Amino acid sequence: MDIKPLMKLSHYAILMTIIILSAGIGAYWWSTKGFGEEKVSIVKVGDTISVKYYGYIYYGGERRVFDTNIEEVAKDNSSYPKTVSYKWRGNFDPLTFKVGDHTMIDGFEKGVIGMKLNETKTIVVPPDEGYAFDWSKVKNYTLRQRIPVVENLTLEEFKKRFGKENPSDNSVYKDKEHGWNSLVLEVNPTKNVVTIMNNPDAGKYYQPYENITDFKIYVEKIRDGVVTFRYVIERMPILLPDGGLVDWQNDTSFRINYNKEVAGKTLYFVVTVIEIKD
Repeated sequence: MDIKPLMKLSHYAILMTIIILSAGIGAYWWSTKGFGEEKVSIVKVGDTISVKYYGYIYYGGERRVFDTNIEEVAKDNSSYPKTVSYKWRGNFDPLTFKVGDHTMIDGFEKGVIGMKLNETKTIVVPPDEGYAFDWSKVKNYTLRQRIPVVENLTLEEFKKRFGKENPSDNSVYKDKEHGWNSLVLEVNPTKNVVTIMNNPDAGKYYQPYENITDFKIYVEKIRDGVVTFRYVIERMPILLPDGGLVDWQNDTSFRINYNKEVAGKTLYFVVTVIEIKD
């Protein structure tokens, strides 16, 4: 029996097997390596994305967090000290928005473009791409001031200063602007006038806001029917009950700023992209 044809068939079968295996291996290599790494989603304009983040600003070289949707950051005041206007969230859901629809500040939107899925990045937002500062919302005061011992106020002024309506003669009320007690000498509704007498003690400190101990008034003297006092500001910033922020002072003046605490500042956001939808 001639085995040469059988040998040829065997060689042919082996050759075909090698070709098939090589083709399979080659196809696998090209599918995994030949065209680069596996495709990764990248944020672009028009995508709807979800992110986890925390944002912070600097005060005197100290980083202070003003907002976050990361519960661990919110709870940790040691590693992540907060701004005075920071508010605790009711929930810590991811922030979801469509890139390019301008629901976010410009600097934040620009910063997430080009980020990859699951990437974490610190986005630096300059003041002109963050929150605008409005100088009309800033009020300047002198540290040392003088007011009469006896004053005439309108009923509206009295209500604002003492938090009371319909004052009565010979009643004593706390002056919420200065922290001392004042005596109502006369109420004249017809003329819309309330006459009061300021009753502070010279050489004593007063606290206009009950829970704010670093913002006080010191009465220097009472002479010739005039009370002379000065503001004592022991730290900054200080958030006042009306939303104003005492955030600047020099030797003669201080200001109360009614802008947002982040307005006009460089903002820093540590952002992680957790979902991208085309």
